Amino acid sequence: MVFGKWLGGSDMDHGKAAPEEAGGLVWVSSVLSNYDIGMKQGSRTKFYGHRWNPASLELPLSPPEMQANSIRHMQGSALARSEFPEAEAVWDEKRFKKIKDIFMVGPFYGVKGKLADTLARFDLGEGGLIPFTVFKADLETPYPGEFFLLNFGCLKNTVLPEQSRNVIKFSVHHETGLQKWEVNSWSEDGDVVVSRTVLDGPDLWFDPAIYNKIFMSDAMAQALIAIGMGDVFKLKRCAIA
Repeated sequence: MVFGKWLGGSDMDHGKAAPEEAGGLVWVSSVLSNYDIGMKQGSRTKFYGHRWNPASLELPLSPPEMQANSIRHMQGSALARSEFPEAEAVWDEKRFKKIKDIFMVGPFYGVKGKLADTLARFDLGEGGLIPFTVFKADLETPYPGEFFLLNFGCLKNTVLPEQSRNVIKFSVHHETGLQKWEVNSWSEDGDVVVSRTVLDGPDLWFDPAIYNKIFMSDAMAQALIAIGMGDVFKLKRCAIA
């Protein structure tokens, strides 16, 4: 079962509010720089065509093809199932039981519990939630619960840098010439100014010109806050031009 819209699937608009109902707000998330996620979580990863990673708190580098997939993915491109890790296995249950509803699967995000239920109500663009298996330490017995890979899959030209505060030039792409911008870590609510056009379309997206940030609709942000995930996603309100 795949939730949201994934690689040509249908929209799942349950729980999605219209812009005027949601107050016409947009939020920016710094979850990609929340390095507490995945920290010593007591699990290891199996990549397609590779052996299981060792059961260690020191994570090895992902295979080169997975690193390339991760770069594309963290820029908003939806991936095929085979481009994600094959499975995860829990080798330290005491640690794994302490993790929140978002965790790392190699360089990608896994979700479970209330967070998975919440995300499934929203339009994730060409991405979605992909079921995958987490095993116990024997690498054969499924670990209790439902687990999903979070497949991003939407790009929108969002931020108006010249009208924003604490948004600075970051880099220029050597092939496309695209100017990348970075939102300072000390930015406040309302510092990032976005175009009103982003109120339409999927609830979760990337801006190709903004480094390491995710944007979301007010309805999604409020739903995350309601289940206690606001701090995990490091949410701040944007201003709309």
